[in-house]
Amino acid sequence: MSKSDQSGFLFVYKPPGITSSDLVLKTKRLLGQKSVGHTGTLDRFAEGLLILPCGDYTTFSQVFLGKDKTYLAEVVVGLRTDSGDPDGVVEIETRESSRVEFVSRFPTERLETELKSLTEQKTQKAPKISALKVGGKRQSDLFREGTVVEEKERNITIHSVVDIQKTETGFSFRIHVSSGTYIRKIILDLSDKWGIPLSLGRLVRESIGEYGLDGVKPLEEITKADLRTWKEVFPLPVRIVDEAERKAVVHGGYIWDKLPKADSLGFYILDSDETTILAWCSYEEKPAHIPYRYRKVFFDPSAKIMFSK
Repeated sequence: MSKSDQSGFLFVYKPPGITSSDLVLKTKRLLGQKSVGHTGTLDRFAEGLLILPCGDYTTFSQVFLGKDKTYLAEVVVGLRTDSGDPDGVVEIETRESSRVEFVSRFPTERLETELKSLTEQKTQKAPKISALKVGGKRQSDLFREGTVVEEKERNITIHSVVDIQKTETGFSFRIHVSSGTYIRKIILDLSDKWGIPLSLGRLVRESIGEYGLDGVKPLEEITKADLRTWKEVFPLPVRIVDEAERKAVVHGGYIWDKLPKADSLGFYILDSDETTILAWCSYEEKPAHIPYRYRKVFFDPSAKIMFSK
């Protein structure tokens, strides 16, 4: 890792109009970081919370990928695109007539009933326009080339749909879903069910797990001072070591006594400064002959330096 790199988590508000990968590249340039990851992409048109682990903390990305998400969704009635969002190819545009039909057929009470019933949905087929790979190519590219793509079905959970409101262009709501749920596919499926063209006009990710938008800044306001530590974002039980134990850990040895009771994600071994992470450990799936397994040891033996300062 470059000496200019720092380990930490950045909480950034992604604007609409750029990809999550674009935001990662901009972050690298702005902060001079070589290693920046993300914890779940947002479509180009979407906006909201992105958690960017930097430096050694990219190893924690997997933890956030499986967390629930909440979104604010604003739906346009009378417009349908192939992707279900503003970036797609327009298939139907009948805003005036469809708006009249929507207002007639869906008074507020019925709209609320329809949307709240989404919580009964247990599976979802991925939209044809998606970044999922099929044979090494994006599913969206294959679809637009005319290749028949089998829609993959996955298990999902829709925990709640709240704050349902009618708007000038259609309607809006907030939705709490399991990781991997496509909100624009929910809208496309509603369009098919109701027989009315629908498409997302705006999508805002408001939370990832327990982390919301409070204190989240746009990228142009971010500095290295905004990097949040593991104590703030990803705290786990710890075992603090002395110098002899530290040497054992960084060379692949184990500590056998005074081990903490770990939670489902494991525990940390910390250097005596009580801040530097030496290793991320777990009791899950460990062989019987060792006390724990290492999920990550934050040490580069070739450079003879410790990471995660």
